[in-house]
Amino acid sequence: MKTQYTLAMLLLVVGLALAGCGGRTDDQADQVFHLRTGLVEGRMAFIGVGGAIDGVANPELAVKAGERVRIELHNGDGISHDLALPDLGRQTPPVMGRESVAALTFTAGSSGAYTYLCSVAGHRQAGMEGQLVVTP
Repeated sequence: MKTQYTLAMLLLVVGLALAGCGGRTDDQADQVFHLRTGLVEGRMAFIGVGGAIDGVANPELAVKAGERVRIELHNGDGISHDLALPDLGRQTPPVMGRESVAALTFTAGSSGAYTYLCSVAGHRQAGMEGQLVVTP
């Protein structure tokens, strides 16, 4: 009887653990973009890291409506930055030291073009601005 109880408890624990594996956490996304801060041709920029945006300054980030999106901002220059999507009311905390990382995770809503930018004074004017494009 004790063996059956132990086996039943083990199966229950394993079943609960496996059930939790199928859920989505806030960090999981359909589209993940990595942007590193730096200088491109003497101007401040968000520089794409990996995939189709690798090395592109202020790349266009293309997503579909309804997709879960994660944008990770990596500090590549040691200067304080953030990433804001003002029209969507989203903003990362500042990345203050070299190699620090902050991220936004959200579900893309209505189709359209949305500006992403660094809201630190003067950084947008110095070149840190791009577009998130949401298609139907």
